[in-house]
Amino acid sequence: MGTIDPARPHVEPSSPAAPSHPAVTAVIEITDTVALPYTTGLQRVARELVSRLAADPDRSAVGAATDADADAAIRYRPTVWSVGADWYRDLTPDESDRLTHPGSTMPASTALAERFPRPAATAIRRVLAVPAMRDLRSRARLAARRHAERPHLGLVLPPPDRSTVLLDLEAAWNDPVPRDLLLGPWTRAGGASAALIADVLPLMRPEWFDSVLVRDFTRFILGHLHHSDLFLCISERTRLDLLDVAAAHGIDRDLDTRVIPLGSDIVERSGAAESPAAAPTRATPELPWAGAVPVERYLLMVGTVEPRKNQALALDVFDAVADAHPDLGLVLVGKRGWKVEDLIERIERHPQAGRRILWLQEVDDDRLGELYRGAFLSLTPARYEGLGMTVTEAMQFGTPVIASTAGALPEAGGDAAEYAGPDDVAAWVELIERHLTDVDHHRAAVARARAHRPPTWDDSADAVHVAMDDVFGARTQAALHG
Repeated sequence: MGTIDPARPHVEPSSPAAPSHPAVTAVIEITDTVALPYTTGLQRVARELVSRLAADPDRSAVGAATDADADAAIRYRPTVWSVGADWYRDLTPDESDRLTHPGSTMPASTALAERFPRPAATAIRRVLAVPAMRDLRSRARLAARRHAERPHLGLVLPPPDRSTVLLDLEAAWNDPVPRDLLLGPWTRAGGASAALIADVLPLMRPEWFDSVLVRDFTRFILGHLHHSDLFLCISERTRLDLLDVAAAHGIDRDLDTRVIPLGSDIVERSGAAESPAAAPTRATPELPWAGAVPVERYLLMVGTVEPRKNQALALDVFDAVADAHPDLGLVLVGKRGWKVEDLIERIERHPQAGRRILWLQEVDDDRLGELYRGAFLSLTPARYEGLGMTVTEAMQFGTPVIASTAGALPEAGGDAAEYAGPDDVAAWVELIERHLTDVDHHRAAVARARAHRPPTWDDSADAVHVAMDDVFGARTQAALHG
């Protein structure tokens, strides 16, 4: 991708008539989220926030004291990158539908590798993960999309001006244009920018990630740190980490950082007609257990299989308690990540794989809700999290949580969860054994989980808008009054 010139998009847009009053337009790029046939943590965040910010024009008037203030709205406009125009465009109806109704299929590289025997599949995944191969695949996808873009060129947006803010809510380091290339010209054209920051781990712990992600994430973060006006951090821990990264890279400009609470309410979409706290019993979902003894209870761990999520500890703990509790199972939910070939082999070759240990890679919200609701305990042993959505999601279903002490996980669980160090297997075994053997202790944990009231996604969208209005509202007034 060459130098971006926001003032001169390649195609003249054919946009709807301008509103009767000027307002700030927050351009939200969701190219990566719309393109993926599955949902992980950051795609969920983008989908939930965009669906509320873009669909509710009245949200723009939150806190408006007068009609004039309400007119000075921030309008949220979801967009994708058009490779045919080298610029942003509005979503097609099909893309809007994919945003609202995401799929749950495996990544293409994983699906391809799954067609081959284990040694060949491992070799294929390693070849596909080589930076040169990943870049080649990205270029091939862009070339295919360039031809498909021709019918949509009339949806291209105008260039940015003082009334335009680029709001990054997704994993934008995967987007077609690196932010260190985009944001300089964007700012010089008069536009502003803001970003939601989940964590800065690829800069803090690059050994946990593949080299392509570290490269692309670094360009994303440094682009925003040099140019953006607002940083929406999902926890206080992430906010402090972001400031440390800025200082380490010699960025001494004042950074406006705000903590934005993340929602966890997947209950409604997962088929719950009533609050989990009101559910008198916990139905166990149908799962393909094949052990000699029926599995009556299971431990649940949700998260991409990658080094920092620490599925290895979940396996260690299960191995330590399994013999004493033959009715106990372990369910791992998450896509295959990176740098985990040895861990994947351990999961797939475990003596209890398919019997008392299940690994589910394709799980939609309905199924995830069933799994949370039926779990005996939810485990989040991550070595680091920017917040820990699995903690609050599990408690939405009245499921007790044991989490690690790392990162922002104690912020997510508060007093409702229990904690142990991410490497302290003995402590995890002790906590889980108490739940398995002490009925009163487990019931008290269930009660705490059901009583816990984490933020909702409506709360999150309101907080994003309030921060956006606080920082960029002056632009609206300037546009209104010339």
